[in-house]
Amino acid sequence: MTWKGNGRKIIRPIVSLCVKLGIHPNYITLIGFFITIFAGFLYAGGYFRLAALLLLIAGVLDAVDGDVARLTGKKSSFGALLDSALDRLSEAAIFGGVLYFYRNSIGALILIFISFTLSFMVSYLRARGEGLGVSIRVGPMDRTGRYIYLFFISLLGPAFFLKLLVLYALLVFVTVVSRWVGLYNSLAKQE
Repeated sequence: MTWKGNGRKIIRPIVSLCVKLGIHPNYITLIGFFITIFAGFLYAGGYFRLAALLLLIAGVLDAVDGDVARLTGKKSSFGALLDSALDRLSEAAIFGGVLYFYRNSIGALILIFISFTLSFMVSYLRARGEGLGVSIRVGPMDRTGRYIYLFFISLLGPAFFLKLLVLYALLVFVTVVSRWVGLYNSLAKQE
């Protein structure tokens, strides 16, 4: 069983409740987004552990919305676009809050900026590949992996966050390179 498979088992009761209550999947997406925005403000204030709990809730909602859409027949192109766009804005909110908290350290700002940029590249390469007809999901730090990692290092608080963000940046870099290579190889075979 995969991480996602196990995760789907865990969220099944929440999905069932949302379906039973008739909650539209786009509303679930929006609620998760606003929770992440609030988490960004908590990061900015130095409340990393509380922000981690909100990330956990938002991450669960990010998984729930897709399952609700599939089960209720409300899966749509607009819903997929909304989800993807708000995922990017959610990452910006998280890293924006962290950037603000560490605003007095140039080294921290550089590390956070690199981490943020690489995170965006992982998602961009997947989306661009799909736009070119190639599905690429290789590398250790897909969106779920990034959220889980950020959740755990946030629980450790600001004192450890930056130290462990170095490993985050390295793992995300490996993911970016893996996706570049995968896309290059797949596109080269098509030509």
